Amino acid sequence: MRYTARKILTLLVTMLVVSLLTFAAFDMISGDPAATLLGTQATPEKVEALRTEMGLNRPMLVRYGEWLAGFFTGNLGVSFQYRQPVQALLGPKMLVTLCLSLVSFVLIVVVSLPLGLLSANGKLDGLHTFLNQFCMAVPPFFTGILISWCFGICLRAFVPGDFPGLDRNLGKSLVYLFFAAVSIAIPRVAMTVRMLRSTVISEMNKPYVRTAIARGNDRRQVLWGHVLKNSLVPTVTFLGQTMAEIVAGSIVVEQVFSVPGLGRMLVASISSQDYPVVEAIVVILAFWVVLSGTLADLVNRCIDPRMGGIGK
Repeated sequence: MRYTARKILTLLVTMLVVSLLTFAAFDMISGDPAATLLGTQATPEKVEALRTEMGLNRPMLVRYGEWLAGFFTGNLGVSFQYRQPVQALLGPKMLVTLCLSLVSFVLIVVVSLPLGLLSANGKLDGLHTFLNQFCMAVPPFFTGILISWCFGICLRAFVPGDFPGLDRNLGKSLVYLFFAAVSIAIPRVAMTVRMLRSTVISEMNKPYVRTAIARGNDRRQVLWGHVLKNSLVPTVTFLGQTMAEIVAGSIVVEQVFSVPGLGRMLVASISSQDYPVVEAIVVILAFWVVLSGTLADLVNRCIDPRMGGIGK
């Protein structure tokens, strides 16, 4: 119970601090959302009337208190730009970003685990070093441009900039998201392989492994049965951090592939000073970061019970 209570408290405090800092940051920066919406031709009276309608003329703490009360009742406010409830506006965007993040994470796990074990076993060592450094050096947006040109324009595997929509064509949408996910996954696969390789090599040099191999046990069985299990705890922790980083990577990649997700909406909302939308997206991202770490802790406790019971 203490573990669960501590994680819930961490989640609430993180989201509270992030939301307050976001509110304060937008309150301090220059710019007027009402003037932005009405344009340069609007009279000061019209701008002030719209500010009153939006509630922007009230103190920041009062507006934050109202937003916080609405947040705990499922009301994230109304978008300044679209004049729609924020939760209804972000629902489809959040689903797209979630699918993109999950596809990216699956790619990272499926590719990096076998590559990490192969490279730690002395195979593909030179090739691993070259590819690892190269993949980590290439930024996701550049990889996304190359993938769009190669697979989109040349091979016509998908149409760049024309995301079908999950509700209209699920198959084509997943293919589209797969190519976007590849550009997110490539540098993170390289980092995961390097981390897993160093962990496995360190584990292979421990006395219990040498003793097991000296007694005639098959090296492959020792690797998969003992070394891999003991190497999974730091790997899972690293993958938990990677889950949080994937969302940050998706912000850039969604721009390159024109994917209508949270990242693209966040950039557009910041440009248009749509504070309620930005506030909601930032809180969602903070929740995702804390949740990623919590899931990694839970998986580690299942792998290694010595870390303590989940219920403690």
